[in-house]
Amino acid sequence: MPLDSELTNEGSPQRLRKPGVSRVCTSCRRAGRLTFRGLLPRMKFLLFAIATFVAAQSAASLKAQSGVVDLTTLANYANQPIPPYITRNNTPPNNPITNAGATLGRVLFYDKRLSRDDTVSCSSCHHQATAFSDTATASTGVNGTTGRHAMRLIGSRFAAEAKFFWDERAISLENQTTTPVRDHIEMGFSGTSGDPAFTDLVTKLGAVPEYRVLFSMTFGSVAIDETRNSESARAIRAQYSVV
Repeated sequence: MPLDSELTNEGSPQRLRKPGVSRVCTSCRRAGRLTFRGLLPRMKFLLFAIATFVAAQSAASLKAQSGVVDLTTLANYANQPIPPYITRNNTPPNNPITNAGATLGRVLFYDKRLSRDDTVSCSSCHHQATAFSDTATASTGVNGTTGRHAMRLIGSRFAAEAKFFWDERAISLENQTTTPVRDHIEMGFSGTSGDPAFTDLVTKLGAVPEYRVLFSMTFGSVAIDETRNSESARAIRAQYSVV
C-alpha cells in the first residue's frame, strides 16, 4: 500500500463519518440474502436488522477525507518487513506498533479538528511529498507563523536521535506528538491567551462517534486522554519509516 494512499487532499478539511447502513453493509446485505433466504419474512427482517445494526456499530468503514479506512481489514503496520541492515529501532516497549493503534494515529494525524478552529492538522505542516516536512521555512498555524521549520518525519522509527524538535525539548516521539496541539501558534489548545485547554479537545473528540469506535478498538474502551491521543506516534513510526 502506498504511503497515504487512503488519506489524500491534505489541504481540505478532514471530516470523518460513519457511512450510512447502505454503504457500510453492502457485503453484509449480500451475505444476508444468501443466509436468510427461505426463512419466514419476520425472522428474515429481524435477523437482517440485527446484522445491519452490528455492522453499523462496528463501523466497518470510516470516511477519512477522500479515502476509506476499512476497520475489518486493517493495514499491516505491526509486522512490516525490515531489511537486515536496519538494526536500530526506537519504538519503546510500552508503546508497541499495533495495527489498530497506528490506524487511530493515522486518522488523528490528518484530522484538522485537532486544531482550535478546524483548519490545521499535523499533515498541514508535514507533507508526504516532502518527506513529511514543509517546503516553507516556517509553517502556518492557527495563530500565525511558527518559530521554526517543521522537521521531517521520514525514518523517525530508526533514527539515531531519540529526542524531537530542534531544541530537543521532547524526550520521545510520544512526548512530542501532543506538543503542537498545545501550542498557541500551531494548533491552539494551549489554555492560554484565550485558547481552549487541551481538556476541551478531549471533550471535542469524545463527541465524535468515529473516535469512540477507534479508541475502543485500540484500547478496549472509549475513554480519551492525552496519553491515548499520542497514538499518532505509532502511526509516525509505522507509516513514515522508509527503509
